[in-house]
Amino acid sequence: MIEVAVTGVGVVSPLGNDVAAMRAAIAAGKSGYQRFPDDLRRVLDIPGYAMCTFDCTPHLKRKKDKKLLPRAAEIALCAAADALGSDRPDEIGGFLGVGREPSDQADTGPSLLASCTKGHLDLEKLGTVGVALYPPLAPLRTLPNLILAHVAIHLDLTGECGTRAGEEAAGIAALVEGWLAVAEGRSDVVLAGGADCRIDLGSARDLVRQGLCGPTRGPGEGAAVFRLEPLERARARGATVFAVITGGGVASGGPIAGAIRPQDFEPALGACGSAAGPLAVAASLTRTCTVEALEDSGARAWIAFSVPG
Repeated sequence: MIEVAVTGVGVVSPLGNDVAAMRAAIAAGKSGYQRFPDDLRRVLDIPGYAMCTFDCTPHLKRKKDKKLLPRAAEIALCAAADALGSDRPDEIGGFLGVGREPSDQADTGPSLLASCTKGHLDLEKLGTVGVALYPPLAPLRTLPNLILAHVAIHLDLTGECGTRAGEEAAGIAALVEGWLAVAEGRSDVVLAGGADCRIDLGSARDLVRQGLCGPTRGPGEGAAVFRLEPLERARARGATVFAVITGGGVASGGPIAGAIRPQDFEPALGACGSAAGPLAVAASLTRTCTVEALEDSGARAWIAFSVPG
């Protein structure tokens, strides 16, 4: 196995888009939760929502392409571009943890309404009038796996790529996949991490219904992406080595004694789904440790790293 170094870190968080500033804000006990805008989120029993501020426009090949990106893809693109930096080899891999398909998309609503009979989905109508009314570009904004596709298009990722979907464990699982791709010699440079956006009204409502948000746990959004490459390659080009990955896995079971959990950062960053694990890694990348995510479903992923010096 090839030793794998973390040589780039990109974050977009409710506490800022600079990883050092985010860590300082967390250490100071600051919260990324904001007051509700003037919509129905005020009736949900949650403490607020954790929203990011960012601009993906500088990273787009064409400014007009922004209309095709869902908010999670915009967040992912910003974090991935920052992690990648200026050293861009011909072939770069990408592995990203993403969340569930967003709820209540206004542009697809007419198609779904026309596909119902007496309040129930009618498959015959769905295949006729529903298809006719369905916006052809809607999947570019709704399918979760296309979040990585948008990043790959605008950053020219032509190497091995893959998406992991879920909650807190998904982003760490993607990071494990990226680590193995480099460690096994399948990729020289990989971007790996997670991105999610759960602050829209439909997602916030569904999270409360599922018991994933409540009085002390509000919805959030964010992304953390890491540049991974062989330690030898990093040293040869004089890159800063933030950490060296020493292990990781995706399996049921656990917990690992002493591991850091994504939930530890929810008071600061909100419940940000598949971004939670990588954001926890970014926040902890100042010391040798293990970050582990355990979901209620039983899904589990963990990553361990050592910090030079």
